[in-house]
Amino acid sequence: MADTQEADTPLEIAARRAICVYDGLYFARFFLKERTASKMIISPHHVVLQKALQATIDGKIARLVITMPPGYSKTTLAAINYMARGLAINPRARFMHLSYSHALALLNSATARDIMKSEPFQQMWPMKTRDDADSKSMWWTSGGGGGVYAASTRGQVTGFRAGQMNHAPDNFTGALIIDDPVKPDDAYSMIMREGVNERYNETIASRLAVESVPIILIMQRIHTNDLAGYLLRGGSGEKWHHLNLPVIVHKNEAYPEEYTHGIPIDHGLADGWLWPLKHNDDHLDALKSHRRKFLSQYMQTPIKSASEFSLWTEQTINKASDVTVGALIRTVVAVDPAVSNTESSDEHGIIVASSFAGGDADDTYSILADYTRHGSPLDWANAVIFAVDRHDADAVVIEVNQGGDMCENTLRNAGYQGRVIRYHAKRGKVLRAEPVAALYERQLVHHCSGLTALENEMLDFDIVTQTSNGKSPNRIDAMVYAIGELSGIGLELGKLLKMSIKR
Repeated sequence: MADTQEADTPLEIAARRAICVYDGLYFARFFLKERTASKMIISPHHVVLQKALQATIDGKIARLVITMPPGYSKTTLAAINYMARGLAINPRARFMHLSYSHALALLNSATARDIMKSEPFQQMWPMKTRDDADSKSMWWTSGGGGGVYAASTRGQVTGFRAGQMNHAPDNFTGALIIDDPVKPDDAYSMIMREGVNERYNETIASRLAVESVPIILIMQRIHTNDLAGYLLRGGSGEKWHHLNLPVIVHKNEAYPEEYTHGIPIDHGLADGWLWPLKHNDDHLDALKSHRRKFLSQYMQTPIKSASEFSLWTEQTINKASDVTVGALIRTVVAVDPAVSNTESSDEHGIIVASSFAGGDADDTYSILADYTRHGSPLDWANAVIFAVDRHDADAVVIEVNQGGDMCENTLRNAGYQGRVIRYHAKRGKVLRAEPVAALYERQLVHHCSGLTALENEMLDFDIVTQTSNGKSPNRIDAMVYAIGELSGIGLELGKLLKMSIKR
């Protein structure tokens, strides 16, 4: 082919146009090079992915779920190029594109529009955008009536429908494309997950011109009941073709029986790494260091939170929002400083907690706030002092193991004049945390809002490695010290925690 910077002959343009329409991967490679001057390195999983996407264009698949790891070209192929190429196939094609992030959906929409406006595209398929409808969130082609509407999965989606009324197997008119409907940080937020699941049935699924318009959900798994899991278990009542691409392929692995509404697509890939150029044996230990992330986002097999490796389950933490509190007894701020201050260092765990009188029942405890942060010793000390003042705490709890004198001196030098309570941890993190986890099981601990990071760390905590997200669980440590002090666990279980108080 001639270089696109040179004047191409009509025959070359016609040939390229025919190949782009016929071969989605050629389209992706050609326009990636046009946009970024970079060559797209094709892997076998790209071929499989494009084949499944092509089946929706050819009318062979109407409902498609694709689950695969992050960074494996899913957005490029299934969103950006799918929309741009769809307009090349049919200028009247209408797409609705949704993602957890409104900004990401707009970026994908704008990138597809840039491809459509590029000189090579215009040479092959001359079309313009309407002057009155040419924004990142919504743009239409003049004359053809095709275009894109982009929004977040929780944003405004009414007033527009994907596809056209005359959509048929031999007449592709667009699609509804959902790319990562929930962000990984919200994996254990039942409100966020179930909100998207409910919204799919109540609003999103109805945004089709006719039911034959395809719906494509492409995502990394984050939870057993994320949108993919919900749909594959029959949440919408429809059957879904399912292309599952884990980072390590085991082609003989049985399809989960619980996916009663899933139709597995045989990808035919060989056992081993999905894309060795991206991940291989050199990366296995790093990937596995975060157990939940590895199994869910990379292996597409999210673990159930009631695993034998968990101290806290999702159900337990959800119930923490229902605990009734009584009269305030006292409030403390607990801190578990990191041992260093670099970009790769752990965070300084800073948790505020209170105890409340239970009357005739047991006392209850409330996690009020999380001030965990990176930074210098002075940074965490100032954050602790701010938390003490804001929540009227009567003491700061610190761990002696991390340098009790140094920690207290840091606080004093920063201006703190109040009481310091020192804990000396004699046993491992699991033994320290177990009695506090028992209080959660008895529904005696309450969580205020805004504690997502702490809750994710608790759910990620692996009792085998004693890590969370592959790192020291400093939020958990600080929380355990705070609840241990307030509940008297530190006194009652002296064999686990030896407490010394410096007034």
